[in-house]
Amino acid sequence: MAASAPDRARAVELAHAVLMPGFGGRVVPPWLARALESGLGGVCYFGHNIDTPDQAARLSAAIHDLGLAVTAVDEEGGIVTRLHAANGSPHVGNAVLGRVDDLEVTRRVARDIAGQLRRTGIDLDLAPVVDVNANPHNPVIGVRSFGADPALVARHGAAFVEELQAAGVAACPKHFPGHGDTVVDSHVGLPVVDVDLETLRARELTPFAAAVDAGARCVMTAHIVFPALDRAPATLSAPVLSLLREGLGFEGVIVSDAIDMRAISGTIGFGEGVVRALLAGVDLVGLGNPVLGKGDDPHDEHEFTEALQAVVAALEGGRLPRQRVVEAATRVGSLAAWSQDRRSSSSEDATLAGPPSVEIAARALRTRGAVEGALSGPVRVLDIRRRRNIASGRLSGLLADTLLARLPGSSAASAFASSAVEGRVAGPDRVAALVQEQLGDPDVIVTGTPGGDDEESALLDRLLARRPDAVVVCLGWSAHDDDLPRASRAIFTFGDSQPTARAVTELLTAHR
Repeated sequence: MAASAPDRARAVELAHAVLMPGFGGRVVPPWLARALESGLGGVCYFGHNIDTPDQAARLSAAIHDLGLAVTAVDEEGGIVTRLHAANGSPHVGNAVLGRVDDLEVTRRVARDIAGQLRRTGIDLDLAPVVDVNANPHNPVIGVRSFGADPALVARHGAAFVEELQAAGVAACPKHFPGHGDTVVDSHVGLPVVDVDLETLRARELTPFAAAVDAGARCVMTAHIVFPALDRAPATLSAPVLSLLREGLGFEGVIVSDAIDMRAISGTIGFGEGVVRALLAGVDLVGLGNPVLGKGDDPHDEHEFTEALQAVVAALEGGRLPRQRVVEAATRVGSLAAWSQDRRSSSSEDATLAGPPSVEIAARALRTRGAVEGALSGPVRVLDIRRRRNIASGRLSGLLADTLLARLPGSSAASAFASSAVEGRVAGPDRVAALVQEQLGDPDVIVTGTPGGDDEESALLDRLLARRPDAVVVCLGWSAHDDDLPRASRAIFTFGDSQPTARAVTELLTAHR
């Protein structure tokens, strides 16, 4: 039997209330305006939506004028930033904060991020990452994590949550129940964490329990299978999400990670993923980035329409219980009302001055050999990182740019960006030869997580065999003091940001 007009209208209204799309451009497109007027639950910003703070503030104001939607963004600090996508984050990332292990420092950084989000009209920070980085070769978490110790991650995650929300920005610790022990990036595949429930509770769940106790208004799910609980990815698993609700006592909004990630869209499909997330207990379904990896034209309206139609059809067909979506929409509406109250209230904008950020980054550095004042004149900088973290959107050249500005006449190159040979990527031997032809032997070699990429590691060995005194700067996660053993001079930064680039540059040029 066809649904009546009132029933269909209610289904459409409910479907809007539990969706959070992204969109292309820096102004509100017509389809998004219509969705906002129809009661859209949230809107997620990405780097392509933001140019300047003033532009972002105008965009947020336009969205809030059209509806009660929550504006959200991934602003973690360090390698993941949307407000500062063009120039790199002015805030150190979680791994640096975990290395320093000073809760007041973590609180200062969180307060400053919250102040910037308030000034741009953003309600919800999809942060902090509270995954325990149990696998040092994790391709997507790494330096986004506070560390490998559950207790350390718990105390810093809770402090971050408290400071964001004290400043009027809702926090969303992620990725429940834990993305730290994976070797697959859920952007491109479906990770499996095959540990027993006891390990899961003691390791992965400890930081989430602390974040819930700290009052987190949201929690984001992970697209990861935990066989000890279910064969479905956590985002689509009622048993996993009941662990958050009943096990940890969470009463806020469960937000899904992006459904367009291949772990979901590449397995069960995009529209089906949206419906199954709601069935499992998700309240606000993040649709994802409609620009990243989608070609020249954004897929924003198409993806939103597919998601909306899938939810409406599931409601009308009885597969998706209406009460489940009413419950989700009520939670999202409460979050939106809380955010609206915070936007309308006056508060002092906490700021963190630049120099202390550099000092924080400097405190986290681990060094080997004679690196202080090692550079005094023009240098050759070679970036050999081969893999980017998809969550960050790109590999930054912050360190190279900062060194070049400090040492006029210096040069920089990226080994794997310009090493195409006969239509394919050259191997380490050929890349090393090309580098020597184009740059000579580098004085500074920039690398990522030790052991994270075989070709990158092989190239580093070849370069150090030729130039053993080159300074190696490791911007990735480093689990052990003896990482990169062939490097006699090394700096391990535990992340990449404006303060980190300045701290490394100041160290290397200290006597100049």
